[in-house]
Amino acid sequence: MTAFRHPAFAKLSPKIDRAAKELREVERYLTAHGSELSDGEWGAVSAVSLGIHNIYNGIEDILFSLAKDVDGLVPSGPTMHQDVLDQMSAEIASSRPAMLGQDLYEALTELKGFRHLVRHRYGFDLKAEKVQENFERAREALPSFVAAIVSLERALTEESTHDNDGGDGAGGGASGGP
Repeated sequence: MTAFRHPAFAKLSPKIDRAAKELREVERYLTAHGSELSDGEWGAVSAVSLGIHNIYNGIEDILFSLAKDVDGLVPSGPTMHQDVLDQMSAEIASSRPAMLGQDLYEALTELKGFRHLVRHRYGFDLKAEKVQENFERAREALPSFVAAIVSLERALTEESTHDNDGGDGAGGGASGGP
């Protein structure tokens, strides 16, 4: 379990662990049923697609949590799924660096689109090669996403530490007193 120091990140560890467990389960499934996926067998295509769907849902849940707890603004409305990716890929001056680099942003955008297909199509409409492609994308994106969370938490924690250790102790800050 990833341990965080910043309060906004403390609740993310179980969410990260669930997404990682889902990835491991899909990998385990593919070890036994990889040829069925390659053959386009409906059950294998559906099972792996659902696993990718669940992994992306976990990632998106974390993004919404960070948008709320770090940025104080959670996207809503019909474009909220893309908006949260856009928001977390942008730097907010004097607040936080961009969390998602270009490659991770593009991978997550692709996974978001695939998740949409899984939700709104029947399993027999999904193509085995696209499922495999998106599984590989999820396999690469999840560790990169976790590293991005750790990096963002580190940046915010260091910023907070630097804010608290400046000054000479002579009192020029806001103390609540006269």
